[in-house]
Amino acid sequence: MKVNNPHELVGKEVVDVNGNTVGTIDKTWNSWNQDFPGYFFGIKAYDNPRDTWFRGTCKLIPIYSDYIKHTDDRVYLNKTTEELGRFWNKAVHFGTTTCPTDELVEKPVYDRNHSRVGTFYTWTESDGTYKNYGVLLDPYLCDTWKMPYNTLWPIPPNFLATVTDTILLDKTLDELKGFWDQQNTTQYNQNTQQQQYNQNTQQQQYNQNTF
Repeated sequence: MKVNNPHELVGKEVVDVNGNTVGTIDKTWNSWNQDFPGYFFGIKAYDNPRDTWFRGTCKLIPIYSDYIKHTDDRVYLNKTTEELGRFWNKAVHFGTTTCPTDELVEKPVYDRNHSRVGTFYTWTESDGTYKNYGVLLDPYLCDTWKMPYNTLWPIPPNFLATVTDTILLDKTLDELKGFWDQQNTTQYNQNTQQQQYNQNTQQQQYNQNTF
C-alpha cells in the first residue's frame, strides 16, 4: 500500500491478515526509495505474539509499506503473524557461522576499516529471500555526506562479512557512498521517466479532447 502520512500510523494497533492483533506502531523511518519499499515501521508487539513468534524480544518488529493492506483506526497487514515471525527467526549465514535475523536488529554496523556506518534495523524480502538489509546512518555521516536523517539505506546481504557484537561489512565508507549514490541516481531516472510518461499521456488526452 502507498503510505503518504506515516506518522499518522504511529500509535495505531496492528492486525494481521487473519485478524489477529500483533501490537502497535511505535516508530517510523524513511527509506531509500519512496515507491519501494516506501516507509518502514517498527511494531511494539503484544505479549502473546511476542512470546509465541518473536522469541520474547523487546525489540521493534520491522515492516514496510508493502506489508500494509489498508488502514483506518487500525493498520491491517497482508501477512500473518507467523510469516512475520518466520523472517524474524530466519537464519543468516556468515561464512561457517549462522545467527537468527533478530540478533542483527539494533546492532552497530561498521565498514571494512572499522569505521562506524550506522545501526541495523530492518530488511526487505521477496519470495522468502532477503533483498536488502536496512541501516540507519550515523548522524556524523548524514552531516558529512549531506544525506537525510531518519532514513534507512540498503545493504545487500553479500556486503556483510562477520557478526559478533557488531556487524562488519566488506565495503569501505567510500564504496558504500558510491553504491547509495547509484541507488539515488536510478530512482531519479525512474521518477523522471514516469513524470515524462505522465506528461505525454496528459498531452495526448488533451489533444484528443481538443480535436
